[in-house]
Formats: sequence, C-alpha cells, structure tokens
Amino acid sequence: MTAGAVDDRLGRATRGPEVAQAAAVLALCAAVGAGCGWLWFTIWDPPVGVVFEGMWYLDEQGLRDEFTATGWFVVVGAVAGLLLGLLCALALSRSELVTLGALLVGVALATYLMWQVGLLLGPDDPRELAKAASDGDRLPGQIEVSGRSPFLVLPGTALAALAMTYATVPRRIRSHA
Repeated sequence: MTAGAVDDRLGRATRGPEVAQAAAVLALCAAVGAGCGWLWFTIWDPPVGVVFEGMWYLDEQGLRDEFTATGWFVVVGAVAGLLLGLLCALALSRSELVTLGALLVGVALATYLMWQVGLLLGPDDPRELAKAASDGDRLPGQIEVSGRSPFLVLPGTALAALAMTYATVPRRIRSHA
C-alpha cells in the first residue's frame, strides 16, 4: 500500500495522486452510468397498452413485454459493472483501498445515473396520458425497474470483478497495465 509522497517542506504526506485516482474512478463511473442509461433506453422496447375510459391497460403483447425494462437494466448493469471493476483494478491501481472506496461510491452513482437517464429519455407515464386520450388509443409503457434487487447488479458485479482481479492478477502486472 502506498502512503503518498512526503512533502519535505512540511513533513506531511501529500495525497494528490490518491485524490486524482479517486476522482478518475468517480468520473469514469459517472460517464459509464449515464451511457448505460442511454443504452438501456435504446435497446428497450416499450410495452404497448390501450386506453379505455381514461385508464391505460396493457394489451396481450404488452403483458409479455412488461419485464423487458427490468431485464435490460440488469443485463446492461451487469456488463457495465464487470467492465468497470476490471478497468479500475487494472488501470487505476496505485492504491487498492482508494480504488475500492471510490468504486463503492462510484457504482452507486453509476446505478443512479443509469436509472435516471433511462427514465428521462423514456416515454411519459401512460396512466397520466390516458386521462386525456380517447378510447382505443395505443400508448407506450413507461421504462421502469421492478423491485430493488436490480439496483444491486451493477455494484455487485463491479466489486466482484475488482476483487477477482486483485486476487488473481499480481500487483506488478496490474501496475504496468
């Protein structure tokens, strides 16, 4: 573990490299999270529903497609988490503890940004739109995540990839990657 360079004038340890490393991890996680939100929205096909008496109801195909938003959120989050953990372990390994701490915060941020960007890009709530629509109008469903566990996929895979890389790749190889 590196403790940082010693500033001879003051006799204190400087934390510049570790702060820069943490900032790099956080910036990478934020960029990946926003990009994943866009990707999640792009590959998702909204379920379609029908308006009847001011209420929105999923049609038969829409009922089958209802889970796709959560499914794609999990798939995109898992791949992104694996890549983030691996990249941080290999490219940002000056201090493993700094990387771990920054990644813990960063993947929470990435997951939040992924969710919010997807929601922002997605269609409006069809239940609200149905109040002003005519009977028989077809409206797309809203992109959403069912339950809480999908929000743990990106952080879990990132931390698993980081741990596996730290456990299997010698530090001297990681520091030259």
